Amino acid sequence: MTKKDKTECRTHRISIINTPDRPYLEWLSNGIKTAEGRVNTPSRRKMIVGEYIFLFDDKRDQNIYGRISFKHEYKTFREMLLTEGVKNMLPFLNSEDLEQGIKIYESFPGAERVKKFGCVAIGIKVIKAKL
Repeated sequence: MTKKDKTECRTHRISIINTPDRPYLEWLSNGIKTAEGRVNTPSRRKMIVGEYIFLFDDKRDQNIYGRISFKHEYKTFREMLLTEGVKNMLPFLNSEDLEQGIKIYESFPGAERVKKFGCVAIGIKVIKAKL
């Protein structure tokens, strides 16, 4: 197996909290949410466009499996939301709710690491969904 073959087979696993009022997996699956935003930790930096990605919510037994369609890196949540669009990242907000969107991202566990690592918007082309 060549190095390229190993890269093409890699699947990144990301846990996600999905709730009835914020069905992130459903929104990603139907294209309402255009990217998943995360702190750009070393494991996220290793992600390559074209690799597989599996986002899952074990509590609700839901998941989506797909390929990384794009990966945009940013220094701050503000920069990410301004560039990607608040409504594209957080569909339950209005486009002009930038400050509220920043507060939401800052409320996620481990969000303070954005100061060290920056953040990333990960585009996902869904292959299969269990919702």
